Amino acid sequence: MRISTRNEYGTLKSVIVGSVENFQWPDNDLEFDKSILRSTYHKKLKDKTPKSDVLLEAQDDLNSLVTILQNKGVEVHRPIINGPHWSYSARDILLTIGNKVIQCPTPYSSRANEIDMYPFLLEADTEIIKAPRPHHVDDAMFDAANVLKLDDKLLYSLSHSANEAGADWLQKQVGTDFEVIKWQVVDHAITHIDSTILSVAKDTVIVNAARVKDNQLPSFMKNYNKIWIEDVAPLAFEYFPYASKWIGMNVLSIDPDTVIIDSNQIKISEQLQSHGFNIIPADMRQARTLGGGFHCVTCDLERQ
Repeated sequence: MRISTRNEYGTLKSVIVGSVENFQWPDNDLEFDKSILRSTYHKKLKDKTPKSDVLLEAQDDLNSLVTILQNKGVEVHRPIINGPHWSYSARDILLTIGNKVIQCPTPYSSRANEIDMYPFLLEADTEIIKAPRPHHVDDAMFDAANVLKLDDKLLYSLSHSANEAGADWLQKQVGTDFEVIKWQVVDHAITHIDSTILSVAKDTVIVNAARVKDNQLPSFMKNYNKIWIEDVAPLAFEYFPYASKWIGMNVLSIDPDTVIIDSNQIKISEQLQSHGFNIIPADMRQARTLGGGFHCVTCDLERQ
């Protein structure tokens, strides 16, 4: 197995797809509990195990995604499930960058050792870095999903799940191969970057127009091609939405011309087609319930 990735849009050769086998929301995870309290939704999450029909739909959609990827020649790996977990969104904790795999210093204590679910990484031609756990407010802290890979730059979204110390620590790990660029434009209620901005081709991004204005983008994006997403089709959810409606713009690029997008997002699909992209519509029916769209539930291992 080879680990090699510098961006979000190169031809995808190998990937992890998450799982809902033995899925449970965590107990005794302070950051998770805070994330529920931050929600403005009028109900709060109560059941630690989602209903069986929710998990069956999610499982079917993940398996369909695997089939789509395999039919495109992508090698797919799945986590090895040894106990209760919530690694449906495989991208959250593991940052693959260059030939490195970084288990990030996540604030979610229940996901601190998630790399153990991927023993096949130990056989890969890669450098594995396990970040120290954050125990103090000044300790390095971030999730992999706070980071957007843009060739020689890593756009690092500051939020309640990613602090400045984390960006400084990450810069030390990647050395001069990548420049870590700290960026804060949305409020701290927004956890991860990939429902705000995504890279879909060389110097091309899709941007959440409800959260970001052009003059708020990093200066290096001045001449980028920006595809502004004014709204999304809200997806249904079961009882409590762990993700906002903007999970609908959470697309996965499988090469510089092709993206996988939720079949409900017809307007976004038309926008992307008008910019020359090929569209593969697919379902991720429990994306809002479980907190992850196509980009979230995958973790790139190799792109060319």
